[in-house]
Amino acid sequence: MSQVRLYTAMSLDGFVADSDGDSTWLEPYQNSFIYQSGFLDSIGAVVLGRRTCQMVQAFGEWPYPDKSAFILSSQRPWAVPAGAHIVPHGIVPAVQAARECTSKDVWIVGGAVTMQSALEAGLVDIVEICIAPYLIGSGLSLLNSLEKQQMLEFDGIHAFTDGMVKLRYDVVRSQRISGR
Repeated sequence: MSQVRLYTAMSLDGFVADSDGDSTWLEPYQNSFIYQSGFLDSIGAVVLGRRTCQMVQAFGEWPYPDKSAFILSSQRPWAVPAGAHIVPHGIVPAVQAARECTSKDVWIVGGAVTMQSALEAGLVDIVEICIAPYLIGSGLSLLNSLEKQQMLEFDGIHAFTDGMVKLRYDVVRSQRISGR
């Protein structure tokens, strides 16, 4: 059965973008954490928020042409990538639809609200955080304010030649910690 994976990168000081929302500082590291890791081969569907989708599209060619894409949005004011589906009713139906269309894993691409919503809804099975050897100083943090705390179990670490480190955790479902 497919697993839902939260797979993302952040700076060493915990930011996914600078104060202006710019994440181009990550570009030198994308080759290792996205392509060389074999990660994309294990993914059959992606779930992402509208702003993240628009940001990805602004970089050029759609990077998920062979994946089913589910975009969380209550509006459709832009050119949606071919084969992508707009899901207006939240993270749960988006992840359900993604799991139904593939036997491979589902990637919660982002942004922060989408990742946080998936965690809080108990949809995530694996959390993988790639930490770049880069300090931003201030900006957009990985997760803002989780409503529910979540226990994770360490499953491994991988160091890339460019200095990026990937931490992998399994979500512990039986020992969920109560919310604040």
